[in-house]
Amino acid sequence: MAARTNIMSCMTSNSRGVLNLIWPRQTLEYILEGHFIKEVLLAEIGRPIRTIVVERNAPFPLLDDALVVSFKSQLSGYLKEARLRGRSNIGLLHMADERGDEDLSFYECADYVLRHYWFKHALVSPPKSLGVIWIPNGYRTGVGPISPQTLLTTAERDIMGFFSGVLHAHAQRDERQQMARAIQDAKLPFILNETPGFAQGLGPVTYAAFLCRTRFGLVPGGNSPETIRLYEVLESGAIPVTLRSSFVNAPEALGTPPFMILDQWSDLAAAYARYSDASAQGVVDEIERKRLAVYRWWTEFKVAQQLRIKNLINRSFVRAHGED
Repeated sequence: MAARTNIMSCMTSNSRGVLNLIWPRQTLEYILEGHFIKEVLLAEIGRPIRTIVVERNAPFPLLDDALVVSFKSQLSGYLKEARLRGRSNIGLLHMADERGDEDLSFYECADYVLRHYWFKHALVSPPKSLGVIWIPNGYRTGVGPISPQTLLTTAERDIMGFFSGVLHAHAQRDERQQMARAIQDAKLPFILNETPGFAQGLGPVTYAAFLCRTRFGLVPGGNSPETIRLYEVLESGAIPVTLRSSFVNAPEALGTPPFMILDQWSDLAAAYARYSDASAQGVVDEIERKRLAVYRWWTEFKVAQQLRIKNLINRSFVRAHGED
């Protein structure tokens, strides 16, 4: 969608303390993790959130105290106009820069930036910015949230490993093909469900049903080492299996979590060998200890992200309004 030029100046004042979360409708309906953004990442900011959905070709309201969601750089023009009009306390939530190759110059028009996809170069704060921080993609609406009380233990999980997604030959799918070959060559007892394209496979509830019966959730990269699949595996209480990367190891991102982390997918068979006697009590107990450690990490990780986001947004409110 082209950047908006028909921007409407809102003459009514914003209720003090409310965060205006502004989405283009097509973005909100296209992305998979809208619920996670509002109800998990923004859940602890300690102020009301007014969600404003802007229809295609409708003017965007120019409001103070706003967090604007931009798919790629589609709203760069809006942010520049908001700055020219003197709007204050304007945050940007930047989505879909999967390869880290977007022009980020429009970050200077925001008071702060939350962005998906961790790249070190993308986290440099422009002058006068309160900060640029990475935030996790989160799970697909419908896959989560999952109540911890409903999760199965390792002994109750009958799928040893699971992946559902695109496997066909594109350059960015090489890692997925390597994973599939490793599983097929070693005849590992994993389920691979190949789908024809993005969001064209299992429905979210069906997908969650498989994950919640799974011990090891396979998380190959796509366009980026970070994928929404990682957070869906975590929310389902399974153990992610993924490759080592700067994203996985970076202290500002995952910080080397207690997953099964491989150097290459050809290492999968050897890493899984110790768990291959799936019904042996010692094996079940070892996997369960690891599964619980991963789930504790995920629970604490979500809280840590909420705190980082709360602190950044509230610093912006303080700078704009002098709030205590």
